[in-house]
Amino acid sequence: MLTFEQPWLLLLLLPIGILVFLTWRNMSLPFPRRQQILILVCRLALFVLVISALAGAAFSMPVSRQAVVFVGDISDSTTSQRAFIEQWITNALQHKSTDDQVGIVAVGRNALVEQSVGSQVDFSHFESTPDTNFTDLAAGLRLAAAILPTDSMRRIVLLTDGQQNLGDALQEAQLLQQEGIRLDIVPLPTSTGSEARINGLNAPGELQVNERFLLHVNLFSTVAQHATLRLYLDQTLLTTETIDMVAGQQEVSFSLSAPPPGFHTFRVTLAAPLDTIPQNNVASTFVNVQGPPRVLVIEGQPGEGHNIVAALQATKINVTLGTPNDVPVTLDGLAGYSAVVLADVPAVELGTARMQVLQAFVRDLGRGLVVSGGENSYGVGGYAGTPLEETLPVSMEIPQHKDTPSIAVVLIVESLENDAEINISKVAAKGVISLLTPRDQVGVSDAYGSLVVPMQHVTNPAAIDKTIDAMSPDDPPSYMPDLTNAEQVLLHTNAKIKHVILLGDGDAYDNYFAQVTKMAKEGITVSTVETNASSFADFNTMQQIAAWGKGRFYRADNPATIPQILLKETQQAARRAIVQEPFLPAIVGANPILTGLGNLPMLNGYVATTPKPAAQLVLISDQDDPVLAAWQYGLGRVVAWTSDALGQWTANWLRWNNAARWWANLVTWTLPSAQSALDVNTQVVGGTGQITVDLPSGSTAGTGGNAQVSATIINPDLSKSTVTLQPAAPLRWQGNFPAEQVGAYLLQVTWKSQGGSQLASTTGLVVPYSPEYLNTGTNRAFLAQLAAADGGNLLGPTDYTAAFANNLQPVSAAVPIVFWLLALAALLLPVDIALRRLSSLEFLVISWQWLIAHLSLHRSRLALQDVSETAGNALLGTIRTSRQERQNRATSFKPQSPPIQVKQQMSNIPRQSQSKPAIEKTPKSPVKTETSEEQQDTPVASKLLEAKRQREQAKTKKTE
Repeated sequence: MLTFEQPWLLLLLLPIGILVFLTWRNMSLPFPRRQQILILVCRLALFVLVISALAGAAFSMPVSRQAVVFVGDISDSTTSQRAFIEQWITNALQHKSTDDQVGIVAVGRNALVEQSVGSQVDFSHFESTPDTNFTDLAAGLRLAAAILPTDSMRRIVLLTDGQQNLGDALQEAQLLQQEGIRLDIVPLPTSTGSEARINGLNAPGELQVNERFLLHVNLFSTVAQHATLRLYLDQTLLTTETIDMVAGQQEVSFSLSAPPPGFHTFRVTLAAPLDTIPQNNVASTFVNVQGPPRVLVIEGQPGEGHNIVAALQATKINVTLGTPNDVPVTLDGLAGYSAVVLADVPAVELGTARMQVLQAFVRDLGRGLVVSGGENSYGVGGYAGTPLEETLPVSMEIPQHKDTPSIAVVLIVESLENDAEINISKVAAKGVISLLTPRDQVGVSDAYGSLVVPMQHVTNPAAIDKTIDAMSPDDPPSYMPDLTNAEQVLLHTNAKIKHVILLGDGDAYDNYFAQVTKMAKEGITVSTVETNASSFADFNTMQQIAAWGKGRFYRADNPATIPQILLKETQQAARRAIVQEPFLPAIVGANPILTGLGNLPMLNGYVATTPKPAAQLVLISDQDDPVLAAWQYGLGRVVAWTSDALGQWTANWLRWNNAARWWANLVTWTLPSAQSALDVNTQVVGGTGQITVDLPSGSTAGTGGNAQVSATIINPDLSKSTVTLQPAAPLRWQGNFPAEQVGAYLLQVTWKSQGGSQLASTTGLVVPYSPEYLNTGTNRAFLAQLAAADGGNLLGPTDYTAAFANNLQPVSAAVPIVFWLLALAALLLPVDIALRRLSSLEFLVISWQWLIAHLSLHRSRLALQDVSETAGNALLGTIRTSRQERQNRATSFKPQSPPIQVKQQMSNIPRQSQSKPAIEKTPKSPVKTETSEEQQDTPVASKLLEAKRQREQAKTKKTE
């Protein structure tokens, strides 16, 4: 069958054919009629060949080879059957023929190609690693169909338990049937172990203080047994109950009183003796209890937040005091608070994970954050480049003042002999860079005696940080080369303050007294940071260098404290990150924080920062630096107070009559608005979270007919998405979002009316375990339906040969003939040109006849030559045979010689006369000689002799 890849191009044959015909009919050249017809036929044939080639002409030929793709379900629900899947595929591969092609696909939540389709397959076990928390059989079938070649009979063999929780495999099977792909399914063996699990945990999303409510636990067990349920509120165990589980579904309820105001998590665990999968024995849910706000106060050092706590408690705000380690590392753990206050907390104590949670706490949940300053906060606290700096309305860049002296610093960084510690030293060096301004200069040595970062102005901190990241510090035998080099470099700078910071373990022994005291006389101070000194001598070396260099000595046996020490040392050397001088803060912007405070007292210091463009400056110093800055960050509010809370710079402030109101105003301005009467319900179905928002009919917010409702979802990995809910009924809105991660999801639901009123509510849901552990066993009913949708079969555990059985739909493969069509067109082109350029084609007939005659003559000569050679060879063989026979007869007897007279008489007869009588007597009879008798067996030779006699007779007659 002739097929075309682009058959619509064949439509060009009609207009082109008409054009060629009209052109041919109007030809004015005097060609013979036969030649004119040939021109038309040749031209039409030429265009037909070219257009057919452009259309992708091909011959469709039936093929007998198969292409089979095995799809293995290796999700978490089939973990115990993984060996069965791998062994089944291995055994089936032994039955493939040489021409068959095989591919292998692994599927979980996503599908991956384990082995591409090919004739050679090397498989023993799965090496691909798809996400095993879900099963999307449709994805595996789509990928298998995509890699199957079209020039073979196609089959997919699916090995699964049929417990899909994503996608629609049934619809995909129907599409496979339309594409002519057969789907055979191998159901996995069903586990025979007993199973018990928690299917769900339900509680009201919104509660009031002391409200009674029911907590419902949905349980399932395959057998009747005794089990133990444990109920937790947040991290505290509330109760333990022993229950009798029945075979099948059942529900257990707890009657509870609402916990304190805030966001809380209830968690239930199940312990059953007859259980196979422990992962599905836990469930969690959220409740939001309305009441007074809860504020978490974190202090860097004990007592730093005492004054803040006392002021907030005086205004009836529920306050929890803690350390940086008390900040939760998950967003759901922090969601129970309305605001967080940081009192002089260094960034290194919080860590990146907690700062990211604080950032999401404000930006995504709409909560408040207050940061109070001190000697361990803001720039000197290592906030630069952290998520905390991104959240604050001020940056850690130090403002430029005309009277600020410039500084030149050389950092000598020795290897701490541990990869993790080396990274800390690099981070510390980069923290020092962040405190310097473009007016300052810096150089960094890696203890090899030269500067890795040459002395330069800090105009490109990113490039300097990149160089620091690439350096590899040394463990030198002496610090003398580094100190000498630092001295020469600093003497050539015009900085007002010249300083060296040596970071090492002190095991480099040398006589440093003369060099270090010389540097001190030259105005170059030297401070040391001792790290893990192995002996008293090492400790003493570092201490003496600092004393001789008129600097400061720090002991840092814990490498985690090194960044903070270097930051503090740098600000001590520069003495400008912290401004300590009395001033009266000036009010530059109206803000509710200042409501009812009256005249403000004096302050004695603050940490210098730079306001961000979108920040609102409320109070500034006499040098126009921010003292109090605020802004809206995402859904929440943030306040930056650059002075302290302990009294170091705020002694007058704490003696002020309105001190308690000041702190209360500062914190309450960041609190979110009171929670509304929105009723928000959530659930997870098949990896999809479903949100339902109801507005009670008695709500003062209005009818809500034209309201806009949206939900911001914070996933367990802190990524977020926004979903716009659609009206589903009067005063009801619904929406969906992906809930494919295991963990806690927090939802900030916002209701906005056209009149401008707004309501908000915070809720959440928990995916305690993968849906793979929710439904167990093999769903044979679904697998039978899936196979029937494609016309395939359910294969047994040993039906290996069925994977390559000859039961597939016949397939024809297209063999392209485009090249041959173009080649034929190329050969036809010169003929077409000749037909149109030559007035007569008679020479072609003559040439053809000459060619045929020449070829015939040549063949005749070759045949005659072959016949002559054959006859000659046969005649020569016959003569030799006859000669041999005469010799044999001669040896057997000797005949008598004829008389001499007879010989003489015969010799006297002329030769011509001797031959003539014989010819005359028997003109047509062959001469009977010994050779002639032998030649009778050779017809060709006889014919040659006969022709020779006839010529001789003809000559004789002519002579007579």
